Amino acid sequence: MLGRSAVLVLAAAGLTRAAGAPVEVEVRGVRLDPTTGSPVVQLVEKGKGGRELPIWIGPFEAQAIAAEMQGMLLPRPLTHDLMKRLVESLGGRLDRVVIGDLRDNTYFATLHLAGADGKDISLDARPSDAIALALRLHGTILVTDEVFAKSRVSNATPAAAHLWGLTVQELTPEIAGFFKAHEVKGVLISDVGDDAAAHEALRGDVITALDGKPVHSVGELTDRAGARPADGPVRLSLRRGVRDLTITFAPR
Repeated sequence: MLGRSAVLVLAAAGLTRAAGAPVEVEVRGVRLDPTTGSPVVQLVEKGKGGRELPIWIGPFEAQAIAAEMQGMLLPRPLTHDLMKRLVESLGGRLDRVVIGDLRDNTYFATLHLAGADGKDISLDARPSDAIALALRLHGTILVTDEVFAKSRVSNATPAAAHLWGLTVQELTPEIAGFFKAHEVKGVLISDVGDDAAAHEALRGDVITALDGKPVHSVGELTDRAGARPADGPVRLSLRRGVRDLTITFAPR
């Protein structure tokens, strides 16, 4: 058992807080990664610590977060506006959001809702969705010490990027299951621009290789894209459903 003097020393040093206890953060803003063009939401610890946690997110989630922070009035509700209305209409409220883990470069969050009967309802969520909803419902956003520590030593890669007119994102196990691509390793194409150089690609295609070399993450794809000759033709290997195909195009 610690003596009184030892307890006082630990308290003065700020060491009596439970290990891994979450701390409150605020959303400082959304910016674009200058290397990949991917949106990054910046979370900053409140108080003297001021630790920062950048999380790469998709463009649609970035729009939802930025719209709420800027007080933009939209003609039609976005998905997160609809979620807010559902929670409020059912008599619930958002108590807090906890970003509690970082595994394989993927952040995990939990929504803690109070139902109409006051009982806590915990739901797994992507941090980007959780943040967008927390801003709308004025819920507290918390991050665990463990996540701060992991983010400092991990080689976290962007969750999404824009290349050749394509929006690409990590192929998580959940997304792979949706597209029935459990055995596929690569990067998901989530959107194809109207003027995309890679116009033969389709939403839902999985990029498995660039110029014949396999890719497994958004970060790896963007690094390879940045290192290749700027004027050479791009060759993408794709998995579309159960078919493998290759498209070749000139970058713009």
